[in-house]
Amino acid sequence: MVFGYVVVLALLPLVRIFGRLPVSVNRGFTWLLNAGTVPFDVVNYGGSRGGARIFNRRRMAAHLRRVTSALERRLRRETEPALARRMYFPTRWDPFFKEAMTLADVYAYPVAHFAFHSAQLSLDTARGAQPLPRK
Repeated sequence: MVFGYVVVLALLPLVRIFGRLPVSVNRGFTWLLNAGTVPFDVVNYGGSRGGARIFNRRRMAAHLRRVTSALERRLRRETEPALARRMYFPTRWDPFFKEAMTLADVYAYPVAHFAFHSAQLSLDTARGAQPLPRK
């Protein structure tokens, strides 16, 4: 869950920048990212394994508090037009990435991602979460 929130911190400036660029540039960047799915998967897997060795529960809890506090401060300052700004995403990277996501969608991403993985680990499959529908 911590890393989902960290990803959001990294995505916010990208959405702000790419949300202002022409659609052709935005889609071209997304195509490039989708083309790099295999290297992304390798780095993502290695990062998860390495991160688990570095972040123990105490460190992870402290980091989660810092990151969520920073996100809360940023979200409070967002305007409606800023939250509506959108960017195209590499849908091959994550089942929760829609083809185009608004800044508001990005803020909601880690909660949906966590709910999905929580349901995967739960014996109660009746309440399983689903990835965001693609647009």
